[in-house]
Amino acid sequence: MVRRTNGFQKPLNAMQIVTWALLLALPIQFVFFATPLLPLAASIPCTIAVFLCVICTGYFAYKCCSIDPIDERLRCHLATESGGTYNNQNVTHGVHAESNAGPTKFCWVCGIDVHELSMHCKFCDKCVSRFDHHCHWLNTCIGEANYEYFFPTVGSTLALVLVHGSVLAWLVISFFVQFASNKTEYDDGSTLERANSWFDLNAGLAVAITNSVFLAVNLACISLLGQLFLFHIRLRREKITTYAYIVRDGQRKHEATRKNMQMGRQRIIAIGDAKKEGKPIRRFFLKAAGCPFVGEFACRPCDPLRLDEKKNKSRSEENQNGDHNVDEKEDDNKVPFEPEEQSNTVELGECPASTCGHLAANNQHENDSREETHETSALQNAMELRRQSLPDEETNNKGVEFIAVSKNEAKDETS
Repeated sequence: MVRRTNGFQKPLNAMQIVTWALLLALPIQFVFFATPLLPLAASIPCTIAVFLCVICTGYFAYKCCSIDPIDERLRCHLATESGGTYNNQNVTHGVHAESNAGPTKFCWVCGIDVHELSMHCKFCDKCVSRFDHHCHWLNTCIGEANYEYFFPTVGSTLALVLVHGSVLAWLVISFFVQFASNKTEYDDGSTLERANSWFDLNAGLAVAITNSVFLAVNLACISLLGQLFLFHIRLRREKITTYAYIVRDGQRKHEATRKNMQMGRQRIIAIGDAKKEGKPIRRFFLKAAGCPFVGEFACRPCDPLRLDEKKNKSRSEENQNGDHNVDEKEDDNKVPFEPEEQSNTVELGECPASTCGHLAANNQHENDSREETHETSALQNAMELRRQSLPDEETNNKGVEFIAVSKNEAKDETS
């Protein structure tokens, strides 16, 4: 398959030929079949408006078709293979560096890494940067490079068919209203008179039929282009592409199908339970809501399954709100922590600048003194008891030994 570089490359598409032919036919038809039937005060501004729309549409459509929205990595790859040129243009390394930046993915058709948002178009046989869609009416892919021309192309074309169709609608309606009145004489300013005097051919009915045919074409174009224009306004507001929208819509439809299947299984079980419990009314509404097409919409408000689902959902929301309120009340009832104020009274051995250093040392000194005092009193008591138990002559000889032994015993008793 030949890789397409723009919308003018052959082979041309039939829809593309119709588009360009219609763009040329509308102003020609307006000049020959609408302008002569309009009053002079209306024909000039209407003709100018139509031709301005034609010029804008042609310019934006040409720019959209002539720009190649190919992925920049693929462009550089093809230029390297062809000796530094692609599409008769020189491509240097490092061009469009911003477009080359970002995450990549591998295209199995092109055989290289392309941007993550690029997609391969089977009609153009290339990866398109930020692929939106392939437009058959312009016979080219719409991507990041030419989307800014595609959107005004749709808008200017819609404006063209609106102006053209509005003028034709007024001419056709006024002509057939006057034609149906069966009057033979009209003022020179009437639409019927101007149509009959069209190029002095007295072919007013043929002119009206021609205008009616183009009016029908305009109405069809207004319907299609109006939907397309509003759709792309929505896409621009959501900042997504047409391809991303299609993928997202497919996922939503798949999820809806899964929920419907799950609802169907629940409905079968609920019908059986209602039959066992002897609830004919509930069983009737379950069956009615399960009927395809009609029941799904007409009986939706009284469907027991959906009503139960709403009740469960509301209960869960109430429980969540209740838990949230309880948490808020608990937070309100909590007493804020207030640190105790430190005493500024300075005791003996305490330093006001350090609440733990000198004070702790002083307390330790007092404890040691108390232990020594207690130890001394215990030693004295033990010595007194030993003197009473020993004879007088042995008291002086064994004084030193008595003191040492008594001191050790006193320590043991104290411990």
